[in-house]
Amino acid sequence: MNPQHFQQILKQVNKLDPVQKLTLTTALDAQDNPILTRLSKEIILHSKCIHCQSDRLRKYGFSHARQRFFCNECRKSFVCTRGSAYFYQHKPELWQKYLEHMLELDSIRCCAKDLGICVTTSFNWRHRFMNATQNTYESRLEGIVEADETYFRESKKGERNLNRPARKRGTKVSKQGINQTDWVSVLVAKDRNHHEFDQVLAQVNGAEINNCLGSKIADESILCTDGQPAYNEICKEHHLHHVVVLNQSTSQSLYHIQNINQYHSQLKRWYLSMHGVASKYLAKYLGWFRMLDWHKYQVFSSDLKSDAEKLFEYKLLHVQQHKFKT
Repeated sequence: MNPQHFQQILKQVNKLDPVQKLTLTTALDAQDNPILTRLSKEIILHSKCIHCQSDRLRKYGFSHARQRFFCNECRKSFVCTRGSAYFYQHKPELWQKYLEHMLELDSIRCCAKDLGICVTTSFNWRHRFMNATQNTYESRLEGIVEADETYFRESKKGERNLNRPARKRGTKVSKQGINQTDWVSVLVAKDRNHHEFDQVLAQVNGAEINNCLGSKIADESILCTDGQPAYNEICKEHHLHHVVVLNQSTSQSLYHIQNINQYHSQLKRWYLSMHGVASKYLAKYLGWFRMLDWHKYQVFSSDLKSDAEKLFEYKLLHVQQHKFKT
C-alpha cells in the first residue's frame, strides 16, 4: 500500500465509534488463513509463473483475501489458489476444518452440519479434495514386493439411467463366483518399505497387470503372489523372481503376502464404513485410504510447531497444493 494512503487511513481511526474500533481490532487480531498463506509462500519460494513458468514474478495486490501475482514475462496475473485444489472454491475459512473432518473420517452429512454448508457442497468439496489423491503412488516398488487382487461389489449408486433393476446394498450377487458383472477388481502391490500401489482393473489378466504394474516394480525384484497365473507375464518381461505362497497362514519365512492381506482387510473395513461408494468413485477412495495409511509409518515434527503447521504434514493436505514443473 502507498505510504501516503496508509497515513490517511490512520488519521481516520480516531473518528471511529467504540463499536467500530472493536470491530477493527477484531479484524486485525484475526489469524491469517493458513492454507492461503501456504499457497502464497509456495509461489514465492518457487518463483514460477503458473502460466509460462517464468521467474519474473511480483506481488500484485489481493483479490478476495487471496494474494495476486503478476508475471512480467507473459503479462498475466493470477491468484495464489490458481493451479491448486482450492481454485474457484469459496469459503476459505472452512477449507482447513473440512480437511480435518476428512482425516477424522466424518460423513458428508456430518461435515455439512458441523460447518453449516449444504450436503451438495460437502459432497463436491470431498470429491475435489480426493481428485488430487488418485495418482499419488510411490514412484518405485523394489526389493520384496507383495501383490494380490481384491474385489469390491459393483455399485451404481446415484446413476440416473440403470441398465438393470435397482437393488439395495447388501443383496446377493446375481451369479456365483467372481465375475465382471457383480464385482470390481483392484490390484494392490506393496513392498517392505511400505511403498504401495493400487489400480482398478478392467479385468484380471497378464496384459492388464503388466500394463499397470510393469513400470512400477524395479527389475530383478522378488514378487510374492498367491500363484495367480496372470502374474507370470510381468515376471517374465521384467525378470522378476516369482515366489508363489500357497499357505500364507502358516508361512514363517521371509517370503509371504501377509502384509498385502492385512492391507486388504483394513481397506475393506474402512470402505464399509463409508456406507456405500459408487464404483465410478472407487479410485478416488483408494487414493484417500492410501493417504491415511501413509501416515502410520511417518515420524512427525516435535511439539514446537503450531497446530496449523502440523496439519500440513498430512499428505492429504499437501497434495492439494501447487504442482510446479521441474
